[in-house]
Amino acid sequence: MEKRKKEDSFREEIHLLDYLLILAKRSRLIVLTTLGIMVLTYLFLFLFVPVQYTATARLLPPQQSLTLSGQLLEGLGLSSLPGVARGLGGLAAGLLGIKNPGDIYVGILSGDNIADRMISRFNLRELYEKRYLEDTRKKLRKNTVLQAQEDGLLLIEVTDTDPKRAAEMANAYGEELDKLLQEIALREARNQLNFLEQERAQALANLNKAEEEMRTFSEKSGVIQLDAQVSRMISYVATLRAEIDAKEVQIQVLKKQATPFNFEVIRLETEVNSLKEKLREAERQVDQACLGEVCLPTSKVPGLGLEYLRLLREAKYRHTLYEVLCKMVELARLDTAKNIAVARVQFVDQATPPERKSKPQRVWTSLIVGFATFVLLIFAAFFREFWERSCQEEHSAARLQQLRIYLSEWKMLFLKLRSVFKTS
Repeated sequence: MEKRKKEDSFREEIHLLDYLLILAKRSRLIVLTTLGIMVLTYLFLFLFVPVQYTATARLLPPQQSLTLSGQLLEGLGLSSLPGVARGLGGLAAGLLGIKNPGDIYVGILSGDNIADRMISRFNLRELYEKRYLEDTRKKLRKNTVLQAQEDGLLLIEVTDTDPKRAAEMANAYGEELDKLLQEIALREARNQLNFLEQERAQALANLNKAEEEMRTFSEKSGVIQLDAQVSRMISYVATLRAEIDAKEVQIQVLKKQATPFNFEVIRLETEVNSLKEKLREAERQVDQACLGEVCLPTSKVPGLGLEYLRLLREAKYRHTLYEVLCKMVELARLDTAKNIAVARVQFVDQATPPERKSKPQRVWTSLIVGFATFVLLIFAAFFREFWERSCQEEHSAARLQQLRIYLSEWKMLFLKLRSVFKTS
């Protein structure tokens, strides 16, 4: 038993020596070829691969702060008007449910709009030697890294063969983002202004109609003087109705940018429903001649007085709504000014021309290629040794001949296919 173990151990030693002999036999080929490939790789990178530089810029995106008109709207209790009270990042994050608002700006920077501006600004189609615009965009995105960091900053890295141009392009991304945000905010503010002006014009027409109905009624039935109790009741109901209509206008504006399931839409609709409930209760109490602790003895008011009361209440409601819409229009007009449309993009670190190249890493690349070549050559050496020994052994030689026969069929098929393609 011990003798058999010694024989097995001896065979293993022989096999290990065989492997070492194979490597020693072809060691010069392996080492010299590996060194040659490493040198050729280094020379290729040095002669044919241009040096590239990476410039880095960091931006502070527009904060979710109120604009001038947004501050005034907040004082009026109308700060939920979209696009006026918040910055674009806060609005988009709220509409889409994105945790990091910086992802919105990364998406904008990655879009075709910014890419086309960069291509036109730096004439990249000619610089990258691309015939089609789509290929130029792909090349630009390949040379650009855009990232929203956890600290809220936007990281922009641009790689180019010219360090000065790389820095200029990295800074240009921030400038083009600022311009685009200003254009978007201005366009949205103008759309909202047009919508609110239409609502104000309609409210003015309704107010004129209500006043005309009051004048006609007074001329036919005579002017009726109302006491302070009735005036307070009318003002309360009119204020409720005006507030309901103002919030419904906000909901219409918001639904143009968000889905019906948006949190802001649901919140406003809940508030409107609550106000409508208060309005129904107030109108019921008015009809019963009592509004809270303020009561009106309707039994002493003739039918004409009650009709006049309803007309006056409608006129006050139309007047209050018209005043609210006028304020909203003026505040929306403020946001059409370019200098206060949204907060500006700020540079935390402007890109400067880098002094050291970022790629190619000639030494590391040559070492990696050399290591891969070394491993492949070792496998090739063992395979070559196996092939030579197989050819020398009669049994293995016959099997190799049979293998050649099987592979010859595929070779013939390949030659036929090549001839077919050539003739076609």
